[in-house]
Parts: sequence; C-alpha cells; structure tokens
Amino acid sequence: MKKWTILVIVVLAAVLLFMQYLMEKRKSDTAIPGRPVQSAEPQLGVALPESATGYVSPAEVYLPPPAGVKSTGQISFPMPPTGYKGACEGGSLSDMLATHDKYWGFFARTAAFSQQDSQRMYGLLGDYAACNAAARHDLGFCAYLPQSFERGTERSSEDMAPYQACWKNSLPVIYEGFRAGLVKDQSSCRYTMEQADRNIVSRFSIPEMCAELGKSRGAAETYLRNIFRDMPSSRADELLDTSFPEKAADCRKDQDCMNRYSTYAALKSGNGAACPKGTDAHCKALIERSVEPCDKVLQDMSQFYCATVAKVKKATGGYIGLSKDELKLELAKLKAQKTEADDMKKEQNKIMEEVNKRVREQKKNKGGGGE
Repeated sequence: MKKWTILVIVVLAAVLLFMQYLMEKRKSDTAIPGRPVQSAEPQLGVALPESATGYVSPAEVYLPPPAGVKSTGQISFPMPPTGYKGACEGGSLSDMLATHDKYWGFFARTAAFSQQDSQRMYGLLGDYAACNAAARHDLGFCAYLPQSFERGTERSSEDMAPYQACWKNSLPVIYEGFRAGLVKDQSSCRYTMEQADRNIVSRFSIPEMCAELGKSRGAAETYLRNIFRDMPSSRADELLDTSFPEKAADCRKDQDCMNRYSTYAALKSGNGAACPKGTDAHCKALIERSVEPCDKVLQDMSQFYCATVAKVKKATGGYIGLSKDELKLELAKLKAQKTEADDMKKEQNKIMEEVNKRVREQKKNKGGGGE
C-alpha cells in the first residue's frame, strides 16, 4: 500500500478519535441539573454499607419547648441526636427536610412525589416527632411542626399537616404514661379529658380530676363517684373502669379500651415492646426518656423517601424537583443533545465508509500490495 494511502487512513482515524473526544466532553459540560450522574451517585433504594448506616447511641439532649404552635409555614425541625444516616445517599433527616416543597410536600413541583406520597411523608414525619415528644414527656414538641401550609391563595387542610399526626400519635402514649406514673405533667390528661363526652366531662373540673388521677386511680374514682352519685352504681362502675382500665376485664371487651389498657400495662411494667403495634418505639422512648428508639420510625420514613425518589426519577428519566417549565426546558436540552450526538454518529459512519472505500480501491488496484 502506498504511503499516501496510509497517511489518509491515519488522518481519518485521528478525526474519528477527536470527534469522540468532543462528544464525551460535551456530555460532561452539559450535565443536566436535577439529574444524577450514574458514576457518582449510588442507586437510590440500595442500602449503604453497615458502617454508614449503623446506630450511634445519642447523648440525652432535650430542647426547651416552643412558645406556641405554628399555624402556617415551612418545616423547621430541631435535629434530635441520631447516628442514622439514611436508607440511601441523601436519605438522612436533614436531607429529607431540605427537599420539602421541592421533592415532596403540598407545594412540591411537577417532577415530585404525588400528593398521596407527600401525605404519607407528612404522616411519617409527624410520627417521628410524636416519638420525640414521648421521649421528652412533652406534647409541646409537636409545635415545631406546622398545622397547615399556605402560599398566596393556596392553603392545605390541617389534616394534611404533620402537626396533626404528631399530636394524634403522641397524646395516647403520654397520657397512659401519666396514668402509669411515669409522666408528671398533667397536660396530656387535660387534653384527653377535653376530647371525652361533653355530657360527662362538663360535670366536673378537668384540672381537679387530673390532679386526683395524678395521685392514683383510687383518688380519681373517689373524686368522680362523689360527682356521679346520682348515676346508677353499675353505670358508674363501667364508666370508671373503661375510662381508667388497670386490667383487661375493666374494658368489657371494648377494643379501644383494650388498646389503651395495653399501652398502660406496658408502660407500667417498663416493657415498651408490649405496647400496641406501631407504638412500641414511642413507648420505649417514653420509658427510657431517650430518642434512640425513635430511630426505628426514622428508618421507616427514610426507606419510604428513598424508594419514592427512585420511583419519581425512573418515571421522569432521572429528573426530580423541577417545575413544569424547568422540566420542559431540560427535556428540550436532552433532545437537542441526542440530535447532535446522532448527527456526529452519522458523520463518523460516513468517514468510516470513506476509509473502507479507499482501502478496497487500493487493494483492487494494487492487488493488496504496497511500496
């Protein structure tokens, strides 16, 4: 083969290599915001090594209760001491809160969690806060969470906000802790009584009754029987037994009463694991006065968060936390990038065809030989 033919082939090969370099460089220079680079980001939903997700016994740190309940606003949550790093990269408590209203939440953008998934996140966050409230023996901890979210003319329902979940999940445990003698503050008793039958509660002073219950069930019964002296004895017995059950028989097979009794008995015995399903972490936290058992609730929240982030990214081609306009722009960029790559690929194929053609011609003309 003549030297000039070899030279042409070398030059064409160099052009191909240069074009490939330009394609790779362009990809790295036009990395799309909100879309992970596969080589740099671990796959969501895959657990980190044990060393990264293990537990660390936290120090006992209790913050002072807030001044009052927020009616609206963003989530500003005091970070409890925890060694849990999350079920995936970016799945820690601080990471999850940082992506509120971006990846998830009432005002989250288009490429984000569904409203149903956001509602579950609020519920899990409220449950985690409830566990922290139990550890502190303080319902006021729920006040760190907003009662609703508001932006312009839009406002979420209070049922959606995490404050309600915190209150709902912490009050029963803390109240039974009060009955068991572990919690000294009467607030849980007063709130519980205020939710009871008004026809009954209106007949006595809630603060006085809670003060007596704080002494013992016997003291509370003596106080109430004096008030209910006009009530048939059997009715008074049933009312007092089901209101303050100390044994399973007191509940007369009423399931709600049995749940309350189970919580009371578990706390009284110091065995938080015996509490009804879903509240064992809260009971352990109350007994130990430690937030460490709450890591179990935080794990559930992180696992759901990581799985849902992965689901959203899969559905959107790797995007999350973008508005409709931003998503449209990024998809347009991706389309343009693909078109450019296709054009360069066609040019490469054209050059290769030219190289192969020249080689075939040289072999035909020279019989495959060269100087």
